[in-house]
Amino acid sequence: MTNEVSAAEADAHTVWLSGAILTFLNKLVFPVAWFALLAGIPLWVYVTMGRIHIAPGFEFLVWFALIATVPLLWLTLHLQLVGYSGQQLVVANYWREARIPFKDIEAVEPVWWYKGRLVRVRFAHKTPFGSVVYYMPKWGPARAMFSAPEKELRRIIGHHD
Repeated sequence: MTNEVSAAEADAHTVWLSGAILTFLNKLVFPVAWFALLAGIPLWVYVTMGRIHIAPGFEFLVWFALIATVPLLWLTLHLQLVGYSGQQLVVANYWREARIPFKDIEAVEPVWWYKGRLVRVRFAHKTPFGSVVYYMPKWGPARAMFSAPEKELRRIIGHHD
């Protein structure tokens, strides 16, 4: 009976691979600031000028900001806290948590455009968080040039390059 309790307690302990501060900033703070700017600037222009007017030469910036919002929103929705507990990957955000068996992980990959600072985890089956999640490793920006955090997770789950 004691061994069962010890095993249950060991499985309940989650080792987080994600940086809590980085994830919080990139999942909540920065998107809120981005949308506040997207809504606030036109509102400010309307209040001060009485109409919304884009000065010639700035149309490109406006279109760029609006178009860039789509991939930023998609990434924000897929960015999660990731850790492991026993033989399960723990995926969480600030509202829910899911435990996914390691056998359901299809791939752990670096993200080519943010190498060392962002890791993509693809699942073989649909999970409560979809078929793909991203996470920002602890100390990602500081060690980005010197480490490969995706290899750390692969080692933990038993996949090899």
